[in-house]
Formats: sequence, C-alpha cells, structure tokens
Amino acid sequence: MQRNNNLQYYAEMPALKQGKTGKRIQISVQKLVEQRQVKIKSHTKDVDLSLLKHLKDFSGKNINVREIDMDFCYRFAQYLTNGVCIKPSSAKTYMQKLHAILQEAVVMRYIDYNPMPQISKLIPKIPNKEKDYLSTEELEMLRKTECPHLITKFAFLFSCYTGLRISDIETLKWSDIQKKNNLYMLVKTQVKTSTEVRIPLGKQALEILGIVRDKKLSKGENIFIMYSRTTIAADLKAWAKSAGIDKHITFHVSRISFVTLSIAAGINIYVVSKLCGHSNVKTTQIYARMIDRTYIDAIALFENIFEQKGKTVRKVQKFNLLL
Repeated sequence: MQRNNNLQYYAEMPALKQGKTGKRIQISVQKLVEQRQVKIKSHTKDVDLSLLKHLKDFSGKNINVREIDMDFCYRFAQYLTNGVCIKPSSAKTYMQKLHAILQEAVVMRYIDYNPMPQISKLIPKIPNKEKDYLSTEELEMLRKTECPHLITKFAFLFSCYTGLRISDIETLKWSDIQKKNNLYMLVKTQVKTSTEVRIPLGKQALEILGIVRDKKLSKGENIFIMYSRTTIAADLKAWAKSAGIDKHITFHVSRISFVTLSIAAGINIYVVSKLCGHSNVKTTQIYARMIDRTYIDAIALFENIFEQKGKTVRKVQKFNLLL
C-alpha cells in the first residue's frame, strides 16, 4: 500500500523538470522537503526540518539541489561532526535523510544521479557502546514516579513488558489484543519489518491496558495516543531524573530492557528473538547482556551453600518475569 501511495505521489509530479530553454529547473532542498512533508510521518518531518536548519547554517542560504556534489557531502558531514559537534549517530541520521532527499530528486528528474558517496565513508565509524537498560528495581522506581505525560509513562512501561518498538506502540490498536482460553495475546504486524509478532500478555502489561482504558487515555481504536517524538524524549529525561535514575533513557531502552531481563530470567534467546520479531537471533544477541546484579546474586548463592552447613539451602529467588 505504501509503495502504491509513493507511485501516485511521483505520478502527480511534473513529468520533466525542464524549462522552455531545455535547461533543468532549479529547486532548493527546502522545496523538496516541503514536497516530502505530505507523505512522511511526523517524527521524520522533525528530522527533515532540523536537517534544513543545519544545511542553511552550513551554506548560508537555502541550498539548491544541483549545488550538492560529492565534495559538498564530505564537507557537510565534517561540519556536522566537528562544527556542530553532534554525535556521530545523529550526523549519520542527517546524512541518511539528505541521501533520501537527493534520491527523490533523481526520481523526479531534478538531477541525473545521487552524488552522495557511501555514508560509511562520510561519518567516522561509531564504536560499539554498551546500551543502557533498566533493572526490575528501576522499573519499579519509574512505576512509582510521576511522568510529565501519563500516556508516555504507560506506553514506555508497556513496551518494557512486551518489547514493542515505539512505531508499533504508536499504531497499536485494541483489535490487536486477542483473548483465547483465558490468555491474552498481542498479535501485531510490525511497522518496521512487516512481520507478525505474537506476544502473550502478563499481568503487568494487562494492568497498564486496564489503567489506560479506565482513565480514558485511549481514543477510538488506538490504545496509546502518543505525543511527538521530541515531547516523548523530554518526558523520559524528566521522568528518569525524578525517579533518581542516572541513565540516558530513550524509548528504545524499553525494548533493550525487555530483551535483557527476559534472558536474565532464563528465557531461551531464540524464544526472545521470536517475541521481539527479530529475523535473525544475532540481532537479539546484541542486546542480550546479563544484568550485573545477576553475577552478584550468583556468587552470593554459591557462598550461601557453605554458610548453611547442612541446613536446608534456601530456594533461589526467581527473577520477576516480564512476560
């Protein structure tokens, strides 16, 4: 369906971008972005607008698409990473957006080819960095702490208990929740991969759905009526600070937490991979880090064997499963 919409979008554009003299019509990147606004999602619009600002700051004007060549791409990438001093990951996102805009310019025949080289040649390689996740104790701290917007709080916690991406949270409908034999199951086609996930809902997830419905935070078919990605990011930052959690919390941390805590609880990594909708278990392994607390508890239990000295060894405390 998306592909058909794109084809219709391009079909409605002028067939040949030439003036009366046969020369190509000049068009600015800003104009191309404005044309893109009608067919992209709100959070993508915000990134495009930020890209425009950086381009204007870099070039001192509304740059024309035909003025962008390979050298421009190299200099702009260097400007983002050194001049603006943004993170390499953010610079990579902006270059990806610019690449998409240039590609559309090719399709609409404003330019003959996309001059941007491989982004890996433009942006320094980002070293692997351990990602933050939330422990069960930290999840409880967040649950007891007020968040600037209630819907952000409940959506984030629901994602911690199900592993859903934010794009799937934003599009989750009540009809995606099915009940069979007294078991509630979330059945949804993922926005990113177009593959279906089937996630059994535990009491924590069901409790959130009940609160959302009771507080009338849901409207129509959609369960979570989310704010913009910018507002969500601000909510999470303020919420974590209020809860006394000194970690960089993004919405994706909820998905990482689901994977990490599930594996720490003893759930088979292949099962976790299926629950998350990963096409390859290697993707799951990226996030499959054991909680440091696990190692501490393991040694404590080992030492406890010797301390008991014949007494009944206490039962191993089970992790609080999030499924």
